[in-house]
Amino acid sequence: MGTRSLELFFEPKTIAVIGASERPGSLGGAIVRNLINGEFPGIIIPINSKGYKDVYGVPALARIGQLETQVDLAIICTPAETVPKIIKQLHSKGVGAAMLLTGGIARTRSWQFRPSSDRLNQVIQQTRMRILGPDCLGMVIPGRKLNASFLHVPVRPGHIAYVGQSGTLASGVMDWAFSRRIGFSHVLTLGKSQDVTLSDLIDYITQEPPVRTLLIQLDEIGSGKTLIRALRAASRHKLVLAVKSNRFQENPLNRIATPKGLRSRDSLVDETLARAGVLRVSATDELFDCVDALSQRRETFGPRLAIIANGRGPAILAMDRLLHDKGVLATLSDDTRTHLRGLLPEYLRTENPILLNPELKPQQLTAVTNTLLRDKQVDAVLVVYIPSLGSDPLANAEALVKIAKATNKTILTSWMGEYSVEAARDCFDQNGIPTFDTPDNAIKSYMYMVQHQRTQDLLRETPESLEIPVSSAHIEVDREILTLHRPGDYLLPDHAWKLLNAYGFSCTENRYCDSLSGLLSVADEVKGPWVLRVHHRDYLYPFAYGNNPRERLRSVVRDLKSHEDVTQAAESLEGQIAEAFPDSPVMGYTLQTMQRALDNLQFSFGIGRDSEVGPYLFFGGGGSTADILVDRQVALPPLNANLAEKLIKRSHFYQVLSERSENIERELITLERWLVALSHMALNHPWIAGFEVNAIRRQVGRYMVIGVAGEVGHPVKPAIQPYPTELESQYESRNGHAYDIRPIRGEDEPLLEAFYQRLSPESLRLRFFSARRQFDHKELARFTQIDYDREMAFVALRDGVLYGVVRVWIDADDVAAEFSVIIDDNCRGEGLGLRLMQGIIEYLTKRGVLQIFGTVLPHNTGMLKLAQRLGFSQHHNMDEGVVEVGRNLNPMKYAWQRKRMYPL
Repeated sequence: MGTRSLELFFEPKTIAVIGASERPGSLGGAIVRNLINGEFPGIIIPINSKGYKDVYGVPALARIGQLETQVDLAIICTPAETVPKIIKQLHSKGVGAAMLLTGGIARTRSWQFRPSSDRLNQVIQQTRMRILGPDCLGMVIPGRKLNASFLHVPVRPGHIAYVGQSGTLASGVMDWAFSRRIGFSHVLTLGKSQDVTLSDLIDYITQEPPVRTLLIQLDEIGSGKTLIRALRAASRHKLVLAVKSNRFQENPLNRIATPKGLRSRDSLVDETLARAGVLRVSATDELFDCVDALSQRRETFGPRLAIIANGRGPAILAMDRLLHDKGVLATLSDDTRTHLRGLLPEYLRTENPILLNPELKPQQLTAVTNTLLRDKQVDAVLVVYIPSLGSDPLANAEALVKIAKATNKTILTSWMGEYSVEAARDCFDQNGIPTFDTPDNAIKSYMYMVQHQRTQDLLRETPESLEIPVSSAHIEVDREILTLHRPGDYLLPDHAWKLLNAYGFSCTENRYCDSLSGLLSVADEVKGPWVLRVHHRDYLYPFAYGNNPRERLRSVVRDLKSHEDVTQAAESLEGQIAEAFPDSPVMGYTLQTMQRALDNLQFSFGIGRDSEVGPYLFFGGGGSTADILVDRQVALPPLNANLAEKLIKRSHFYQVLSERSENIERELITLERWLVALSHMALNHPWIAGFEVNAIRRQVGRYMVIGVAGEVGHPVKPAIQPYPTELESQYESRNGHAYDIRPIRGEDEPLLEAFYQRLSPESLRLRFFSARRQFDHKELARFTQIDYDREMAFVALRDGVLYGVVRVWIDADDVAAEFSVIIDDNCRGEGLGLRLMQGIIEYLTKRGVLQIFGTVLPHNTGMLKLAQRLGFSQHHNMDEGVVEVGRNLNPMKYAWQRKRMYPL
């Protein structure tokens, strides 16, 4: 449903509370009380059928029909069976949004509540009211003095937005956060979320100016694709953290099954959040430790940590956790160690970690810390302090505060204890320096910082160009497969091999026939010795392993050297199949050249499917001696070379390979090509419900597929929208120059940087409204690594050089899109700007976006003439000193869309 009408929840002027009373334990009464205590500036209207004259001094109504004031938001606190009727009544009074704090509707484990849920869905469809809940906590926005919740503690104002799925958990978190003096811009939970979804709330809250950090509590990832797109958009501008529970399938409250071929779905959740730029933490208390650390992290943050401690024990605690979490202990330079020798007594070591005396003085702490911070091989410093006689905790803290204010590097602190260090911790809190109760917590937060840095780098990576030998044959193979197979069917082996060959995989030579006699007639075309596979219906499926011994009948015989061997092996296997699988007929036979693995290295890779996230890719060790599921690593398509490399390096197979390979870089390139080709396969054939490939390493850098199995399903779109090749086109300019017009790609970063460098200062000023010349990698990557679902940029290329770019940012509801366009100074008069604008307008129109608009400087006459030619209206904004241009593209379907459109 998008963000339609969500402003009624976030900025209501009039709130009606249905079911409000002063009865002890009244949910509606708690809402009214919190609204009053929060000094809500709008109108509160309690409604109760018992006929109360007022509730906590606020005049009340007996029926919804008595409403005469326009109500923005209704909060329903009545029994579940009354809710559908109440929503209809509210709709008749023009109420556009309601929060359901009512319990019971979401309890689908009990059959008696299912009718209420079904009726509620029907009413939502009929009225098109926006509904938050049922079973939600309510909403708290301190900056607007809105506490429309049943929280038992007040919420301090701040810049953190908390969005959760569990209301009871949120109550506990808010209680804990209040005691730690942590403030929030928004606090709300979804409950059942039968209308307003987590994606809707993320899209809306991300646009709220006070929000700097978004904390998300997840029980389940529902509507995975829309959620990922919302999170990807949010994480490009905000710090987004998530705590995801239900990590284990054995949990009886975990309602989403683990996909076939994975040991745990949690690894897929990890990868999904990482690709969305979200930092996942394992516990709610760690959320706020990470916020403290990440919000104060300096721009020069890096992974190499130096540790200072005034005792051996605290240093060991920190080191143990750092090594356990695979952190990087900074190696001090020779100059740093020489300088430390002049500062420290001879009996103290000058290696990292630095161990100082228990009676630590501020002067020594200052000197040692400054020395470490000057070392280019040190990115961050952790100071661990234990109070003792002869040492002042506050004085040492104050000394560290002065250092932190003068450096761009990150400083973390752990002043251990409680009574003696309370003032020191307050000093750190007041000056924005991350401080932790224990070194263990400090290191955990530090490693989350490292992980978040890697996640953000992942979003901004510039992928290398990687040639993939994909032939057009896959189109014909796709057509053949869909003609002969239906959803739920398993791929016949010959079709699976054809698909692999079309994508350039090196496959062992093989022949497939539906009869043994036919196979023997072509046996001499395949180099021996042979491997015979007898395919029966119940063993064509991928991920064919488990605890059932019957499933271990592989139907394979190896090292066959003659026709007689083949015949005898086939008859033996057919007898075993008939006994173990009497209802599974033999479908055919495959004879292939037997391959021997170098060092017996085997691996598996392929495509799986999750009910919420959609298709995913996997990679890991294979063969009978490998624990396949334990090593299976996952990634989401589309993949580029960098993402493929990261997927490979996460596996145990890679660790073994790197120990045995004489040229690991060559090996990696081959495997990366295979995984990128697999990514293309997943995107080009959305009907693949499962595809498992087994391969071996024959020589250094040379691999071969020896087995494959696949399943056909209904088409499913990927969670991350791939590069849209269908939008590519050509353009011949007025001067006869031929341009390729296509969507921008991540690998275009060098071309874009060179393009900006060629532009005149005036052209850059007209585009960016300021004089600038330098664009760093982070900004260029953001321009090129776009989310095609929320942005679009077309570039014009000629002979490998970029000459123009048009870009649009599209809101979450496809209502309005803001554009920018810039053309090379040497391309004036070629009509390139007109062609790019026409292309982006055509794209937005087909997509269904209602309007395109932009902002132009008054003396940018070329752009204003182009806008006029394209039918844009123009409005001079005297206050801002700009000209606002816009054009409607599609007619409105709903009245609410008018509120979102740019006034023309």
